[in-house]
Amino acid sequence: MALALPAAAAEVKIAINGANDPETNAEAAWAAGFAGALEGTDFEANVFPSGTLGSEDERFDQVAQGLLEVNLATVSTAFGMSPLMKGVLLPFMFESNDEFDAIIAETDLLDSMNEPLVENGVRLAGFNYIGTSIGMHNAKRPITKMSDLEGLRFRALNAEQLAYQEALGATGTIVAWSEVANAIQTGVADGYFNPPNSAIRTGHTEFLVHFTQANISPSTRAVLLSEDWYQGLSDAERAQIDAAVEAGFEANRAWIADWTEEVREKHEAAGVTISDLEPGERDKMVEATRGTWSDIMTEEHLQLFTDALDQVRN
Repeated sequence: MALALPAAAAEVKIAINGANDPETNAEAAWAAGFAGALEGTDFEANVFPSGTLGSEDERFDQVAQGLLEVNLATVSTAFGMSPLMKGVLLPFMFESNDEFDAIIAETDLLDSMNEPLVENGVRLAGFNYIGTSIGMHNAKRPITKMSDLEGLRFRALNAEQLAYQEALGATGTIVAWSEVANAIQTGVADGYFNPPNSAIRTGHTEFLVHFTQANISPSTRAVLLSEDWYQGLSDAERAQIDAAVEAGFEANRAWIADWTEEVREKHEAAGVTISDLEPGERDKMVEATRGTWSDIMTEEHLQLFTDALDQVRN
């Protein structure tokens, strides 16, 4: 007599940056929350750490082709398809991560970002934080007001970051990440704008001994789903995936809440001086850099972000 065998669970591949360690990696925390929510369903999640499924561009193409189900990607990877996503990186646009989350949840910005993506096989499920917001690291002095930036030279990631560093009164120089430590130790640059965990993870706290949490922009990666795969699911299966995605975001936000306090303790233990901006100084930085926003994205797209901000704030 032939015996009916149970159907094998369908694999859901998740590509992340960094190690698959939910204790130390915010992306792995998202993946663990997602995988945990799929237990007992017809799906089985498998996590692939950095490099195992190719480069950022290669993984983006795999998602579009339906070869990779879930990818936690650098936000800029999708700019070519969805230029509206550039607004996520605008300097001093959002007051906090909570405000950014509210804009994604309460306005139609996510739908607008998705319009050109889904046509090309990619669905943006949302944004995963990889650390606290971007602040200012430097080797010279505490920064508590905008005028403290004068005379400091920062490593810039690209021309857009260089422009707003100069708008703040500092100078900048574009340096590849692999050359950052040498650039700072030899005086080519005095620091960089990054989330605090960057200096801790790389050991840069040995020479970057000052940090100011300026909430320049969210430190995020995009959670991308294969649209062809997603639309090929049954209604019941899609509901399971939607619930798993939400569980991933909940796990990530819980990780960030814990990390926010832990990262401060790690900085202090490394001898880093942590400074806060004086009242009103961040407002000055917002005004100083506002003119660079239109250099980063079109006026039409910028208006969508400012309208969304008005909707949330009012």
